[in-house]
Amino acid sequence: MKRKINCGRLSLLLFVLLINQPVIAQNRNSRIDSLLTTLANHHLFNGSVLVAEDGRIIYKKSIGYLDAAHRIPNSDTTHFNLASLSKPFTAIAVLQLVQKGKIKLDDVCAKYLPDFPYPTVTIKHLLNHTSGLPVLERYEADYIKAHPDEPVSNESAYAQLVQLKLPLYYQPGDNWGYNNANYMVLAMLVEKVSKMPFAAYLKKNIFLPANMPHTYLRSANMANTIRYTYTSMYTTTRQNVDSLDHHQYNTYYNLGAIYGPGNVISTLQDLFNFDNTLAAGKLINADLMKIAFTPVTLNNGKVFHQGSSTRSYGLGWSTYNNKTEPFTKFAFHDGHIVGLTTFLHRNLEKRQTIIFYDNTDNAPLQPMVSISNILNGLPPQKIEVRQSLVRVYGETLVNKGIDYAAVKFNELKSDTTNYYMDEMEMNHLGFDLLAAPSLQYKTYALEVFKLNTLLYPNSGNTYDSYADALERNGKKEEAIAMYRRSIVLWPGNEEGKKALLRLGVR
Repeated sequence: MKRKINCGRLSLLLFVLLINQPVIAQNRNSRIDSLLTTLANHHLFNGSVLVAEDGRIIYKKSIGYLDAAHRIPNSDTTHFNLASLSKPFTAIAVLQLVQKGKIKLDDVCAKYLPDFPYPTVTIKHLLNHTSGLPVLERYEADYIKAHPDEPVSNESAYAQLVQLKLPLYYQPGDNWGYNNANYMVLAMLVEKVSKMPFAAYLKKNIFLPANMPHTYLRSANMANTIRYTYTSMYTTTRQNVDSLDHHQYNTYYNLGAIYGPGNVISTLQDLFNFDNTLAAGKLINADLMKIAFTPVTLNNGKVFHQGSSTRSYGLGWSTYNNKTEPFTKFAFHDGHIVGLTTFLHRNLEKRQTIIFYDNTDNAPLQPMVSISNILNGLPPQKIEVRQSLVRVYGETLVNKGIDYAAVKFNELKSDTTNYYMDEMEMNHLGFDLLAAPSLQYKTYALEVFKLNTLLYPNSGNTYDSYADALERNGKKEEAIAMYRRSIVLWPGNEEGKKALLRLGVR
């Protein structure tokens, strides 16, 4: 016997669901708004956020200043450097050439760049960061020291890669290692195959089709967007990045003109248009998009994951999924340069997109996951809103001296409601002081490392760092004692064992 459907009850249920939709959306938006307001009130957010669902903007908010000195506020039309969020654009450019049949993912890179010194590295290895290439920032370090006032170009960085012929870190496909050199080489490959400058290729094949009129590739002679950063762990005030001495903070300056891994300039609205165009299959087809969002499988047949997380990498996108059923797949890319963080996060199952930038160097991953959770009825991540006691202590140390700083530290350390303490931040403070040109700061560094061993007496890393600082200050016997203690607590400390040999201990 068939069960009779109560049309009246069904209609009432549908009506209730429909009238509740705006209430549900409003509740989500208010929770997102509360999250961002809390972050902003604690100086943990200064930028803009856009949230979209099913191709429609459901929430936008801008907080703080693009230009603090001139009181110019952030907005959804503010230009900002995407940093590593530029990598999906480079990957799409490569995949478009694959779609057109001009290249294949498994082609070796040397087929198109004959002087490329790594004959077994394929295009796919570059796209998913399994190439094993020397890390760009490391192999360029000596060149930057020799040319401190020269912004490095793709051509000169590639020439260095060819000239040095450094060994691969591992055989291609054996491991995974995020490396900007991969995407620098890919940009040059696009130029070679398309016979177009990379900026022109992106404009013609991605920016114009995706309705991104305010997006462009920054070149070395263009001004960068305004950004602010803490210069060290011993300051509580952010500085405009353009005011920094680039001889001391060289990476953002000397490598700031490299394109492929970074340097796309865009706006929130343009990125929203890009996301819709990509989802519609108008930039690459559905098959290639699926490959781009598929986690990398290494040569041993295992899917690579970062640590114990589900996070992996596809072709130009980070990927992850929740750990409990029903599984939801996500793809995103974040970006970071001195004074800036960005991300574009996509829920692949529910067509939800979050776009974010912050031009004061705040961490992006917690707000990204928190907003995604709120969209799906889950609690946001717990976000640390307390002040860093290490930063306050460091600033007091350099301004008031060792004794005053000790008093201040002891005064605040029990105030766990307003301050938090972190071992690695204290370690970072010590090395920041050790790197400063002032001899007095080196004395302060020893004080910081010593304090860290007292605060975290079971950490081999604190003793290792203290030993390093002692060694650099000519205190050989004390350094040996600290290295020995570090190895007892941390038997795998191979660098500590090498240091003991260097100091004549067999």
